[in-house]
Amino acid sequence: MFEAWGIELLKAIGRFFIHPVPYVIVAVALLLGYMRIKRERYDFHIRVYDIFHELRFAIQPMLMGLALSIFTIGLGVIIPFSTIFFISIITVLLALTLRPKWLSASFIFGVTILAILVLPQFTTGVSLIDDQIQSMATTHIPSITFLLATFVIVEGLLIWKQGSRLTTPQLEKSKRGLPVGAHETSRVWLIPLFLFLPGTGLQSTVEWWPVFSYGEQTFSLWIVPFALGFSQRSYTAVPKQAFALTGRQIFALGIVLFLLAVGTIWVEWLTLAAVILAIVGKELITYMGRKREEEAPPIFVHRDKGLIVLGIIPNSVAEKMNVEIGEIILKVNGMTVSSVQQYYEALQSNRAFCKLQVLDENNELRFEQRALYEGEHHELGFLLVQEGKRWKKEAV
Repeated sequence: MFEAWGIELLKAIGRFFIHPVPYVIVAVALLLGYMRIKRERYDFHIRVYDIFHELRFAIQPMLMGLALSIFTIGLGVIIPFSTIFFISIITVLLALTLRPKWLSASFIFGVTILAILVLPQFTTGVSLIDDQIQSMATTHIPSITFLLATFVIVEGLLIWKQGSRLTTPQLEKSKRGLPVGAHETSRVWLIPLFLFLPGTGLQSTVEWWPVFSYGEQTFSLWIVPFALGFSQRSYTAVPKQAFALTGRQIFALGIVLFLLAVGTIWVEWLTLAAVILAIVGKELITYMGRKREEEAPPIFVHRDKGLIVLGIIPNSVAEKMNVEIGEIILKVNGMTVSSVQQYYEALQSNRAFCKLQVLDENNELRFEQRALYEGEHHELGFLLVQEGKRWKKEAV
């Protein structure tokens, strides 16, 4: 028995590596990194993060997916191959838009469930396609609804905990033609999940599953790669406030969807309610975020007193000085600064030591100081909103 399970596990690993979704997500992560670097060089004349920045975030949740598999296997989730194939097609198409916000579980699983409910009512005349559609119709509705709810919860957690980490600073032109700073997060995540698919493979009795009972059937073990994505931009709040709030809202949406998924065990039409809530709820969260941005004043702008920190270059002096994004530098080496030029002049007044007076988000003053060493960045590594920046006509 253990030998059979070992062979099946090796087959599952092999199936993972022949699946197109991991390669598409890796390619998309690298493309997002390339486009980000191009924008960073235009805005700040320096690369903030390397091209693998998005890719590192993409592969971080892989262990989370394997842990999540304990939950899905415990529920007895079995999904037909045709449904997994459809999810993969939707995922690849949404990923190729290079707009990570479309890679939401609400859209991927919402569209899939609607296809399961609607497509079997039609025929194409092509036997191969019609067979796959009819196979999709055999999908256990509570199972796919549980996957929808579970991945919305996971999406919310990832945005909440990772969405605000190492976000990308950028400069844009306001309606008045002045530079305004913003922070953007663009994430794609790869989440492998163990699933049982009907077909050849291990023969087992699965009546021990606590929720669903399928009796005796033949199935095969797969490691199915799922993908999620998220993108958001904020002008009016620091990343840890703006993006974490969105994550908590999506997490709460996932909890409500999970309760509906439980209800589908007895009332299957609740699946349609879950799909509508998932899609409308996700769009409503996006709308509320956009509304907050429109109604609140931007914070990353030129000020009469001090310079607001828009970004911090990794491994720089600035990163080691305990100054955070959104804080305001009022004085450098005892000199009041209100422009980038004054900031540079104050730094040059003492090339061996730097002392900053900083105003934090609680409007409390504090001092940060550090010795400067040969070879360290002459501008410390703070990214600031540059007044008087000239804008090119062409898009970058």
